[in-house]
Amino acid sequence: MLPVWMDAARLRAQGLGPRQVYEETMKKFDNGTYRKPARAGISYMIAPFMRTYPSPDATEVVTMSMPHYMFYAPNVKDADIGGKPLSQYPFALPQGPGPHDVIILLVGQAEKTKILADSADLLSELCSYRKFLCLTSAGGGHE
Repeated sequence: MLPVWMDAARLRAQGLGPRQVYEETMKKFDNGTYRKPARAGISYMIAPFMRTYPSPDATEVVTMSMPHYMFYAPNVKDADIGGKPLSQYPFALPQGPGPHDVIILLVGQAEKTKILADSADLLSELCSYRKFLCLTSAGGGHE
């Protein structure tokens, strides 16, 4: 997936918006430039905060706290796993047309609280460095 992330960063630096980056990325999956991973995988996305576009149509990047585990799960949909987005249970997050989906499992509230507490100095430093790196609420993201 690293080539996908690097190309997405390059396209953003060239001024393409989130929808355009998304469409370019999906084209490259469809034409075989990018290959989906050959087997299951997990990404430990348990940092105290992240900056992202909250949806493909979003025009503003947001800073939020949503530590989670992300499992590569081609073609899995919420109906397959009883998922409900942003709930305490696993849910599917489509990554576009085709088999590029992932399952998201949010960390529990106690684990999130510990991650934020352990990172309090870093979060404070980042916030004082650039206001857009501040979490907007006392923890941001899921509660």
